[in-house]
Amino acid sequence: METNRLVQFRTVVETGNLRKAASLLGISHSGLSKSLKVLEDEVGYALFEPHGRGVVVSDAGRALYQRCEAVLREVDRMLGRGEAEAERPLRLGSFEVFTSYFMGELLERYLPGRGVEVHELVPGRLEEALILDKIDVGITYEPMPRPGIDYVEVARIAMNAYARQGAFRGEDVLRVPFVAPVSPLEGAPSGVKGRDGWPDERFRRDVRYRVDLMTTGLELVGRGLCAIFIPEFVARLHNERAPEGLRVAPLPLPKGMGEVRRNVFLVRRQSTPEGAALRTVARALRELC
Repeated sequence: METNRLVQFRTVVETGNLRKAASLLGISHSGLSKSLKVLEDEVGYALFEPHGRGVVVSDAGRALYQRCEAVLREVDRMLGRGEAEAERPLRLGSFEVFTSYFMGELLERYLPGRGVEVHELVPGRLEEALILDKIDVGITYEPMPRPGIDYVEVARIAMNAYARQGAFRGEDVLRVPFVAPVSPLEGAPSGVKGRDGWPDERFRRDVRYRVDLMTTGLELVGRGLCAIFIPEFVARLHNERAPEGLRVAPLPLPKGMGEVRRNVFLVRRQSTPEGAALRTVARALRELC
């Protein structure tokens, strides 16, 4: 039994999706499927069961996953890979949505004791930093493709408008004053121009304040001056730490706007092999966002 197949199996279990796992591993979907079939033949039982358009790990597969974690850790220890990776800081780049509200949870719960460098980088600059080897991995929800860069979709987050609890109740959200980022997003393939993702080209809002930092925007929201458009997980983490008077509540979105969701991607150089730290960041994003 090849340890590489165990790594592939573990990645599928942790992502819950063959295509995402194949992208993260840097192999084709068909190649991954064939490799898993070989592993099933070797162990003598099914590792996954069909579920809708995807698969779920079987009970026997879950038991194998728990056992193979210890095996793979021992292999890494024997080859010195775990120690080498842990010796230097993980260089992680993203923008304030993730660096301010996701980073503490990541370091405390998922990477305790690991050295980490956090680089504040807007889309576009993030990709440049990867190409220049200034960071190891990036987190974004606005891909700006570059040669030699891979995007691995790891989560899908909901967005909403928020105001201080009780503020602007019953008002038309398009007449409510908003705070938004100062700098527009240039050259995004999605066509989104506002860095906060609000579709201004379809729903014109009253942007009264513009700021560089989301935390500054939340300060204005906490004073009841305006609303802000942010991911739901940011609002949740903010409310967990904020005094009751500074907590935020969702506002109804304009009629016809519908639910707004954005894909979250890990960004890496194509030449960078998958490592434990990258898998850990991906798992944290799936679980927290």
